[in-house]
Amino acid sequence: MKQKEIIEFDYQKRLSEILDLSWKIFKSQFIYGRHEINKEAPFQHHFAQIIRSVGNLYSIAEKDLFKVDLETKCENINGKSKYIDISCEFVDIIKCALELKFKTAKQGAQDHGRIDAYIDIKALELVTEKLFDLGKFYMITDSTPYIKQSVKGVGTVFATHNGHISEKGKELWYNSKGREQIRLSLRNSYQFEWEKINNWYFLDLTVSKTT
Repeated sequence: MKQKEIIEFDYQKRLSEILDLSWKIFKSQFIYGRHEINKEAPFQHHFAQIIRSVGNLYSIAEKDLFKVDLETKCENINGKSKYIDISCEFVDIIKCALELKFKTAKQGAQDHGRIDAYIDIKALELVTEKLFDLGKFYMITDSTPYIKQSVKGVGTVFATHNGHISEKGKELWYNSKGREQIRLSLRNSYQFEWEKINNWYFLDLTVSKTT
């Protein structure tokens, strides 16, 4: 008999498939120019729109309700309010927080970009402690300094180069103008494995919930 080909009912697997397929669609539309995306806001808008569409298609049970929000406010994250770029969920079952970064070579300021990427990853770790079941970090750039290994400066501390594996629990600190006295440590280890398509680089990291 032919092997069955249906969407699995398991919500965690479904959510993972939704995000993977949405990311594939977004990258394809980005590369082929379906939408003009030159900064973070349209990245956020169009990616959320794709996730909403795919998520609704993956709603296969009568009770399924798939929801997507922009700029979701999370209270008391290290004593402060934190706005997550995108959140999506099968309501009352499983929730995911997404943070996005879009950095171009024209913008420069790669030192700030590296630090901000780590701040976003740390934020995802914090919100998955209590509020979310999963975190996802996505970054797009055409700036090669993010991809290549640094020999000095911020890039040796907040490293984003291809193949880098962050060290679990290690305190990272750097004092950079505009990003003064940034100190943080990540509870998990992450591998920065970039995907190159034409002149663009794409990064997808998964932040697991605290166990």
